[in-house]
Amino acid sequence: MTSDDATRRTHIQERADAVVRGDTDEVVSHFSEELRPGAPEIVQALPQPVTAAEVLSGEIGDDECIAMIRYSGEDQAVTVRSRREFGGRPLIVHAEPAG
Repeated sequence: MTSDDATRRTHIQERADAVVRGDTDEVVSHFSEELRPGAPEIVQALPQPVTAAEVLSGEIGDDECIAMIRYSGEDQAVTVRSRREFGGRPLIVHAEPAG
């Protein structure tokens, strides 16, 4: 694993931790402009409240990463697949519940 890979994995974990803290502003600030209008739908798909987040995988390429994160609540868990691009500032450009 390169230092860039480690930095990207840290970025993914930090965003997941922000969801657990309920820091929606922090999370949405890392969404691309195109994805921000869909943020409420993504948040509604998560357990309320989210009590834990586990990064299941992160397929890291040169300019992007596909991450699978499991968000858990008291009686529900949802896995979200997201795609991040790392040109300049890391941005989440796509997110959806993984079936």
